[in-house]
Amino acid sequence: MSPTKSSAVRLKDIAEKLNVSVTTVWRALGTKESDLVAPELRKKIREMASRGRYVPHSAARLMRKPNVHLITVLLPLDSGVFLSDYYGTVLSGVISASRDLGMETRVALIGGKELDGDIAEHMQRVAIGAGGLFYTAAPLDAEDLAKVEALGRPLVVIGGCLPPGVDLSSIHVDTVGADNVTGSYEVTKYLLRLGHRGIGFINGPATSRDACEREEGFLRAMKEHDAIVDPRAMVRGEFSADTGRLGWQQIKRCAPLSTAVICGNDGIAFGVLESLALDKVNCPGQISVVGFDDSPAAVHVIPKLTTVRQPIAQLGRAATELLIRRLQSQDEPTVQHLVFPMEVIHRQSTAPPGKP
Repeated sequence: MSPTKSSAVRLKDIAEKLNVSVTTVWRALGTKESDLVAPELRKKIREMASRGRYVPHSAARLMRKPNVHLITVLLPLDSGVFLSDYYGTVLSGVISASRDLGMETRVALIGGKELDGDIAEHMQRVAIGAGGLFYTAAPLDAEDLAKVEALGRPLVVIGGCLPPGVDLSSIHVDTVGADNVTGSYEVTKYLLRLGHRGIGFINGPATSRDACEREEGFLRAMKEHDAIVDPRAMVRGEFSADTGRLGWQQIKRCAPLSTAVICGNDGIAFGVLESLALDKVNCPGQISVVGFDDSPAAVHVIPKLTTVRQPIAQLGRAATELLIRRLQSQDEPTVQHLVFPMEVIHRQSTAPPGKP
């Protein structure tokens, strides 16, 4: 029985039969990138497609002819992502720049089991039709980054998604990010100038480049001022209020007790402030607390939170402008890494030790 149109072979069918990726099949059946597939394999793929009466669907045609006026922002597949201050602010920068420059913006969520396979292949699928991609989803390891670098299309990765410890000069894709090291260094120096010597640090996970850079700045400032770092007062967890609550439970058992706590983001700091209130510990009289990001809620907690402002909306805008330059000109210079300064915002959650 000959195949009907409804039972025509799909890219996925060919890929599974030949034990190759869908991207390889797509390239072999195309024109611009078919030479990336070995001739013998390319012949097998085309013969199978012909026998199976493969018909390119509209989505596949869009992938081959991307809309240079469309940018896809890739966000993590998380139920709370659209309630997040961070991602909401990043998107506001993207949308604002897109509107100003006559572009369209689309959002796609990626994560979970899908990322257990080829991340580049999955990015190609979710970004069908887009001219450029802005990646702000799950952190990339070195293997993922290499695959993303090989995508061969306009792409910007937000700095916090890059692998920790990898120097920007060795990364072959455009990035935008904040100077976490200097921001953390400056806020630590501020606390040291106030007279604090015992400073705890409740940070995000070791897989987070932002968290690692913030720890680096903290340790550098402590070392320069001959301040002692108590490893028991160095806590890691997720960027969440729960981490702040658990972190404070650990730090308060340390002797001598820290007189200040730096938190890897504002969410962690909110958890610390809540725990201090429950323990009837005065902030900043007994413990000073610092956050990172300067989220909208930082001015609504009691006391108002001293924090390190990250130019989050500016990161979204800069990524969009960089993508547009890439889309409009093939002669754009080599890879660009845009790093923006952070700013210490002084509020009511910090004071000299023992002075409310």
